[in-house]
Amino acid sequence: MNECSNGRLVSFLIEGDDVVSCEVCLEPFQPLNRPPKILPCGHNFCDQCLFSLCCHQQYYLLDSIKCPTCRTSFPTEVAIDAPTNWDLCKILENVQKGREMNVTVIHVPDMPARVLPEASFQSSKRKGVLARTASRIQKEKCGDCARKLSAKLIGRASRFCQECNQKDKITFTCLECCVNKHNGHTLLSLSQLQAEQLKVLGELRELRKRVVDALSSAQSFPGGFSGEGHKDLCTSTAATNQTTESTDGRLAQLDTAIELVESSAVIAPTKLNELRNEQIQQCSRLFKMTHEPVRQDTSVLKKSEGSSYSKQARSLSRSTTFHSFSSLEFLIPLLPCTTLTKELSNLIQDVSPKQPVELRCEAFMKAASLLTTILYDDISIEQLPLIADALLQCFCQANSLSRKKPQLTKSPTISRKAIWKSVQMSYTELMRHISKNFLSYEPERIAILDDLAYLCSLYADVCDQATVTICMIEAARARMSDEKLPEPMRQKTAQRLKEIDDHLLECRRLQKLQDLRTTKTKKAKKLRWLWRFFRQRSKKHACA
Repeated sequence: MNECSNGRLVSFLIEGDDVVSCEVCLEPFQPLNRPPKILPCGHNFCDQCLFSLCCHQQYYLLDSIKCPTCRTSFPTEVAIDAPTNWDLCKILENVQKGREMNVTVIHVPDMPARVLPEASFQSSKRKGVLARTASRIQKEKCGDCARKLSAKLIGRASRFCQECNQKDKITFTCLECCVNKHNGHTLLSLSQLQAEQLKVLGELRELRKRVVDALSSAQSFPGGFSGEGHKDLCTSTAATNQTTESTDGRLAQLDTAIELVESSAVIAPTKLNELRNEQIQQCSRLFKMTHEPVRQDTSVLKKSEGSSYSKQARSLSRSTTFHSFSSLEFLIPLLPCTTLTKELSNLIQDVSPKQPVELRCEAFMKAASLLTTILYDDISIEQLPLIADALLQCFCQANSLSRKKPQLTKSPTISRKAIWKSVQMSYTELMRHISKNFLSYEPERIAILDDLAYLCSLYADVCDQATVTICMIEAARARMSDEKLPEPMRQKTAQRLKEIDDHLLECRRLQKLQDLRTTKTKKAKKLRWLWRFFRQRSKKHACA
């Protein structure tokens, strides 16, 4: 990298207020405290994350490590001895010096920007809103000096300070005040705010399209399911009506959010992000509610009448009474059309309940492997809960099948140890995505942790202590930071953390019972040998 390109990169980082961070822990690199280490593939990570990944691989007796970004394999020794990227350290030092100078760069376009692109409004009603917006913007004043800002000045000679305006209201500042009072802050022009708003609008429209497609696919599933058990599960009209009402309500809320973004001239970035994240979380829950309550049986409904939605969803995913591939069948329409998705769809169509236990168990493990491969790439936030449910269902069904036929323990691919190794690989990738998008106390992250703790209790005979320790650490993190949640959410979080503790205690109890059973068997063999010895000796004395 030459000096000219280094200078352009430093200027870009200073102007954009961006940081170069580790792609595992997302912490910014620091030349002294957190220097970047470069792998042979060219990706940079901090020393602590590389050391943790190498220790994780060595704990499982693996001699190679995969790059978290490009999935290229390297020997563990190469990752441990990875050199420091001194070129990047020099760039970071120059960026730090440039920011310490407290220089604000303001780009002024040659032509005034329009208030909102007319292409985003597809009717005369939208044009009326545009006219009212222009008249409102003409009355804007600078938030610091109260200077009047016309529509032309709003586009060219004013900026929005992101640090000083954390409220829902948009307040613009003239360029003179930007230099005098907002030097070094993140300043956004009107065109940048509108571009971000149009981006969120496109995401919401795409999200609504996926919801409608998923609902139409879910409505066609019950007719194609086979088996006597499923006919009994679909008789719950109360659950179906409840799901329909919740579906209509969520779609109405999504339409309201889309209309709000369309009709508003400019929305504050804080409010826009909150609106986007709320709709993504609500639609993620909607994806699960559209198919899980319909497949509930009467016993599950009676037990979960007073419980929360999340508890119902987990009990359904962990149940083995409904159709074995229901979560996967609902997930496939939401995934992009790739080779892995087609292979997963063909796998579901080929599996039949009449097949032998070995083939069905292999199918579930193959499906879990394909889902884990999908997790290697970047996926949308709304798909994470669905993939987590599908993985949980695959491993629960594999647990049930492996217990039905103990001879499977001799198979190298579908033994319980092999299944548990697949659980470790899948939930390692799943936790990587969850930790990037959710904090330790948020319900989505705790739900994944609850699923992993439940699998620890199911596979207590082959579960390793490292996974149990990870669950305990994550639960402790959630307890330490749950004061940021409101009181109702805090109570639900405490209840789910208690369930996680119960699963881990059950896992340890079963492991202790297994140890006692093994010890008892060894003692019984010794006593049997002594009994045979004295019996043979007594026979010899009797013959003598």
